[in-house]
Parts: sequence; C-alpha cells; structure tokens
Amino acid sequence: MKFVDISDLIRLPYFELDDKKKIVLKSQYKKYTIIDAHTHLGWSYLLARKVNLLALYANTQYFFPEKDNAFDISHYNAVDFKAENAKKARFETVRGAFNSKGYSRTHTIPNILADMNRMGICSSIVLAIDFPTLSTNSEQILNSIASHEEVKKRLIPFISLHPFMRNKEQKLKDFIKSGARGIKLHPQIQLFKPTHKGAYEIYELANVYKLPILFHTGLSPISPGWQKRFVEPTYFKKVCADFPENVFILGHSGGAFDHKEAMRLAKQNKNVYLELSGQPPQVIKEMILKNGHEKLFFGSDWPYYPSVLPLAKVLLATEGMKNEVRTAILGKNVQSLY
Repeated sequence: MKFVDISDLIRLPYFELDDKKKIVLKSQYKKYTIIDAHTHLGWSYLLARKVNLLALYANTQYFFPEKDNAFDISHYNAVDFKAENAKKARFETVRGAFNSKGYSRTHTIPNILADMNRMGICSSIVLAIDFPTLSTNSEQILNSIASHEEVKKRLIPFISLHPFMRNKEQKLKDFIKSGARGIKLHPQIQLFKPTHKGAYEIYELANVYKLPILFHTGLSPISPGWQKRFVEPTYFKKVCADFPENVFILGHSGGAFDHKEAMRLAKQNKNVYLELSGQPPQVIKEMILKNGHEKLFFGSDWPYYPSVLPLAKVLLATEGMKNEVRTAILGKNVQSLY
C-alpha cells in the first residue's frame, strides 16, 4: 500500500480526477453523510497579522505536501514525513507567532470548503488553538463563520480555552453567544498537563454548559520528545474518570504510539469517543472489531493533510463490512452526539 504522492491515491477504487485534474470522491460514495470531526483554519499569535480567513487561494499549502513525499497508507500519517518536509512542517506550525505569510494564510474557509466539496464532506468541526494572551484565534474563527449563513451550516466551531487564562467562564459565555459548539484542548502545543487545576476548571465549565471537549492525544512523530510529558495516557485516564458526565473526544485516538490506551479508555468510559485522524486502516479495523463502531469519528486534521488521505484510510478499513459501520463512522456517530 505504498503511494508516490497524494495524487497516486487515484489508484484506489474510491477516487477519480475531475476536469481540473484534482482528485475527488466518486459520486457513488457521496451518498454518505460525511462529517469531518477534526480540522483547523489559519492561525496567528503574538504580534503577527491576522490571517484573512475569507480569502480564496488557488492551492492549499498542506503541511504534508501533495507532491515529493511518498507514503505507506498502512502507517500513521506523520510517520511518513520526509526529513526536510518534517522540518518545514515544524517551522510552519510555529510561524504564526511572528508572521502570517506562510502556509497558514491558505488555510481559509473557501479553501477548506473546496476540499470538502471534492471529498463529499458536508460539515466539518473547526478547532481553534489559543494561548492565555495575545491570541484571538477563537474569536477570528467565530466571526468569520458567522459572516456567511451558508458557512454557518457547514462549519462547526470548537473554541479554545487555556488553563492559564483568567475569566474563563465569561470568555466561554461570550464564545457560546457567538456560536461555539465545543472546546478544543491541545496540551502538547498549549504546554499544559491535562490534570492541571486550571484545566479542571475548563472541564467543570464544559459540564455546566454541556459542551464536548476534543483533546489532542498522542505525541506526533515529528514533534520533539520533551512534549511527551504533556500527553501521557495516564493523564487522560484520570480526567475521564474524574468527569464521567463530560463528553471527551480523543483526537487522533492516542496518535502513533498510544492507540491501545485510547481504545481501553473508550471501552471503559461511556463518555469517551475516538477521533481517527492519522490512524492507518488496520488500526481502525482493530478498533471496530474490539470496541465496536459506535464511538468512532472520521477526522482529517486538515490542513496538516489533504482530506483525501484520512478518508481513504476509513474507506479501506470498512471495506467489506456492513454499510451501517461505514455510515456511522463517516458521520452518523458525530451527528448523534449533537
């Protein structure tokens, strides 16, 4: 299952080329209600100029490039970054702290909608990431989505809080009034342990206002090893046990190294769901066979990856299974959560 680049996925039976030579989902697979449970828009921090989230660009600059990066679809996505592409991805991830001229400027609403249209994705959950100060990505996303009625129907905003923020409840109330539907927490990037007392305040607020929390889980293979201490599985186990009434979605299902721990958490806790971005077909299939399909969500991690890659993995994993399994994972499960 090796491919020379993203366009080589055309060899799979699910895809074809459109009149612009772009890879698209075949019409017979667009019968599914597909909801992407894990996407991002362009970000900026500190004194960097805000990304114009309503701009349209001819091409999206993905962190995992469409060309010049072979991959094996049976691997966790990030394992296959070429060294120079991994270095570039790390740089572009933090570039928003000092300017918005890089990849992030193309991670806009028109560009994500174009990708969604090619892959038959009807809705996407958009996840913000913010820091305690000089960081307004949640507000930017909420305001941009609210500016167009059609966009509001397709993009579902999850805002970001940080354990070190002051006035968390007032900020959350304001976010909810502006359309927030959930909370995104990224311990690895936001540099906090999920058991921090400030994080516990966020879980309590999420329970009061009945908002799901989507955690980033697992250390990315292209991230520095010292960040592992923020995403140890034991932290998530304690949090899920301490807040049994909350809804927790484990982004990446534990990532490249901790998917078995994530599976155990979802099996042992009725309030824990698994989002699948990054996971290879054989791991997704293992999750279905051991845990059932009812708590699994399709996600892409766009724009880190073109949505065709993670979609291909779910389609391969569910090949030959009952249609209800594929239907549930692609959209029905996350739809029922709301």
